[in-house]
Amino acid sequence: MANRKKEKKLVRVTVSVDPDDYASINHLSRSSGFSALWLIRRAMQEFLERRQEEKNINIDLRH
Repeated sequence: MANRKKEKKLVRVTVSVDPDDYASINHLSRSSGFSALWLIRRAMQEFLERRQEEKNINIDLRH
């Protein structure tokens, strides 16, 4: 994957997340050595890559 940071300026967004999910990301951050922000950006990139590869991703919108 190309380093998007060098190609484009990042856009700042604000999201609200479940406190338990945020705690899990923070725990993962501490144990992995990656920042929580990096993990969230990476998860978003991976989701978008899968979306491009698969024509249909079933997303349960009830959650």
